[in-house]
Amino acid sequence: MKVSPILFITFLSTASAFSPQQQHKSLITSTIRTNINSSSLSFFNKKAAPEPEPVAIAGIGPEGCALPSPSGVNTLSEPLQSSIVLGICAALGVSTFFFSSFLEYITLNYDWVQTWRYTWPLLGAIYAAAGVTHFTLQEEYENIYPSKGAWGFWYLPGSAAFHVQWTGVAEILGGVGLLIGGAYDAFMPVWGECPNVITSAGIGSDAAAGLLLLTAVVTPANIFMYTHGAKLPMDGPEVPVVGHAIRGVMQIVLFGLLYQMGQGTFDALLNP
Repeated sequence: MKVSPILFITFLSTASAFSPQQQHKSLITSTIRTNINSSSLSFFNKKAAPEPEPVAIAGIGPEGCALPSPSGVNTLSEPLQSSIVLGICAALGVSTFFFSSFLEYITLNYDWVQTWRYTWPLLGAIYAAAGVTHFTLQEEYENIYPSKGAWGFWYLPGSAAFHVQWTGVAEILGGVGLLIGGAYDAFMPVWGECPNVITSAGIGSDAAAGLLLLTAVVTPANIFMYTHGAKLPMDGPEVPVVGHAIRGVMQIVLFGLLYQMGQGTFDALLNP
């Protein structure tokens, strides 16, 4: 029986196609193609991972100051918040009046108070140093600037950076002026005249009056720390309510001292 050469070659071709080596190569090729197709599809179907939402930290930034503060004032309705802020301002004003009157009385009646009064202008050094920190720690001070819409009525034009900077300059100038005026009062002869800047009361009195008004202007920042828990410094601990009460008493003392030193300026402005 003769076998056709053509049939024999065809048989060998068919057998080689189903050999184990050929099957292995086909499997590898198929797997590679599947992986490539899968990778291509996964590339086009891949979705970007959502960015994590920023976490609000109590007392830092508008978001952090919107969280409940230790005083709880910022959780109240805006009309009630406004009433509390106005009440604090009124209490500071009335308390300052009585304390200043007390200072005036003891100054006129006790010699040791008159001697002590020569040390009051040293507050100028504190103000000047605080003014410098408005630039070295500007971001920290910006954190306690009342956020827009605070208490339902705070919409003062200008950025937090602007107000921190101009109040810093004013504190430096006022502090230096108070020191100069105090030095004249303490060391110059009684017939010597203190240089005038704004009024005839002298540079010391003018600086004290200016610092009094400046302190009143920045008081909302201190109140914002109480009502909304704003931190200064930002990495510091939360100030308890008692701490804010102590700060309020110190502010009354400061107002009283500044008014007594700047009373001549106020009299000159009101009675030209």
